[in-house]
Amino acid sequence: MTRSFIAMAALCAVPTFALAQGGGFGIKGGLSYGNVSNSGALPWSVTQRSGIALGVSAITGGVVSFGIEALYAQRGVTSRRLDYLDIPLYLRVALPVDAVTPFAYAGPQASFELKCGTSSGNCPDSGRPKAAYAGIIGAGVRLGALGGLSLGGLSLEGRYVYGLTDLKLNTISTSSSYQTRSFLLLAGIGF
Repeated sequence: MTRSFIAMAALCAVPTFALAQGGGFGIKGGLSYGNVSNSGALPWSVTQRSGIALGVSAITGGVVSFGIEALYAQRGVTSRRLDYLDIPLYLRVALPVDAVTPFAYAGPQASFELKCGTSSGNCPDSGRPKAAYAGIIGAGVRLGALGGLSLGGLSLEGRYVYGLTDLKLNTISTSSSYQTRSFLLLAGIGF
C-alpha cells in the first residue's frame, strides 16, 4: 500500500510542479541498461539486466531551470531483478537555438523499490533498504514544436545513474557493497 501511494503521489505531483512554476511537463520513456556493481563506474557486465524506463517529467522553463521526474525503471542483475520508482531532481542548463535546444543536467535521485524478484520468487527482505539514493548526470536535445501543434516538442537524451546506497545484496561467499550503475536512453514528448 505504501509503495503504491508513493508512486501515485509522485505521478500527480510532477505535472503540478511544472504548471505552478510556469514551465511544462511531458511523458518520457526508453531503455534502461543497468547493473549492480561492487566496483567501477560503468553499468555494463555479463550479468546486467536491461529493461525499460517510463514516466512523467516536469521542468520550470528558461535557460537555467529545475526538473523533476517520476519514472518506473527496471534495473539489477539477471539473478536479482529490481524495479524502482525513480524521483530525480536536477538543475538543467539549455542553449536555446531555433529548431534544436541542447541541454545538460545533474542532480540527486531517490529511488523506491517497487519489486525485487529472483528466479525462485521474491528477494529476501533481510535488512535490504527499500529506498536508494544516487547521483545523475545527463545530456540531450529538444526538438522544436511538432508540425505546428501546440506540443512542446520531442526530446532525446542519455542519462547515467551512479548509485550511492549499498543495496545489501551480499551472499554467503561475499559481503561486498553493491550499488546501482545504470545508463538510460530516453525519448520524450513535452506539453
